[in-house]
Amino acid sequence: MIDKNEITNGKFAVFLTVSFAGGWIPLTIAGIAMRNQNTTAGLILFRFIAVFIPLIAVIVSRLPLKKIGWRPGFGFKHLILSLIGPQILSWIGAALFFLFNRDAYGIGVESLSSLFPAETVKALENAGVTPASLLVSAIIMSLTFMPVSQILPSLGEEAGWRGVMYPYLKSKLGPAAGRLIGGALWGIWHWPLIIIGNYFYEGDYFGKPVTGPVMICIALCAFGVIIDYFYEKTGCIWIASLMHSSMNASTLPLMLMLKSGYGHLSILGPNCFGLIGCLPVIVLAVILLIWTSLQKKA
Repeated sequence: MIDKNEITNGKFAVFLTVSFAGGWIPLTIAGIAMRNQNTTAGLILFRFIAVFIPLIAVIVSRLPLKKIGWRPGFGFKHLILSLIGPQILSWIGAALFFLFNRDAYGIGVESLSSLFPAETVKALENAGVTPASLLVSAIIMSLTFMPVSQILPSLGEEAGWRGVMYPYLKSKLGPAAGRLIGGALWGIWHWPLIIIGNYFYEGDYFGKPVTGPVMICIALCAFGVIIDYFYEKTGCIWIASLMHSSMNASTLPLMLMLKSGYGHLSILGPNCFGLIGCLPVIVLAVILLIWTSLQKKA
C-alpha cells in the first residue's frame, strides 16, 4: 500500500483533476449514447475506457503505482468473502425490497434494457429463453464468469480510489470521514451516467433527477467502507477489485426479477444501488466504521 506521506497535496490535486476531468469526458459521451438507446457504445465507453482513467491518473500524478498491492496477500477466506459477500448483501437487500414491493416481482428480460444492448435483450426474447432458466444462468454467471471478467475494469477504478484517494483522505480527515468523503467522490464520478444516461436508475423514478445522484453516493459510501476495510486487511488491490466486480455482477439476476413497468422503483431496489436494496450494505458499513473506531481507541 502507498504510504500516506507519499501522497502530497500537489500530487493528489493532479490525481483528482485527471480522474474527474479525464473520466467525465467518456462518461458524458456514454451517458448521451445511452440516452439515445445506443447501450453498446455507452457500455464500451464506460466499462473499457472511463474505468481506467483513475489508474492513468495515478501514473500521471507520479505516485508509486507498484506499491498499491499487486502481490496476493490474502487467505482463502478473504477470496471467498470478496466474491460471495457483496452477493449475499445484495440478495438480502433484494428480499427486503420485494417484501415491501411484492407487486414488482416478476422474472423477465425487459428490465435488462438498462444494462445490456437492445439487440442482446431482443435475441433472448426471440430465442424463447424461459425466465426461470435465464435467472438460473444469471445467478451462476454473477458468481463465476462476471466477477472474474470484470476484475480488470474494476482494477482501473480501485487503483485510484482505494489505492490513492482513500489513503489520502483518511490521513487528512480521519478513517471514518475519509472513507465517507471518498465514497461520495466515487459516486459523483458516476454522475454523468446517471443524470444524462439514466444508468443505474431507470424510468421516471421518484425525485428524478436529484435522488439518483444522491443515492449512488450513499450506496458507494457504504460499499467503499467495506471494500476499503478488506483492502486494509489484505493490502491487496486484487481483493478490492474482486469485491468491486462482484458488487456489479450481483445486479444482473436481481434486475431480472423486477417486473416490466416497475422501473420507477429502481431508486429503491431490488439491486444494491437502490435505497432498500442497499440497507444491508449500509448496516455493515456502519458496524465496520464503529468497530475500526473502537479498535483505534483501544
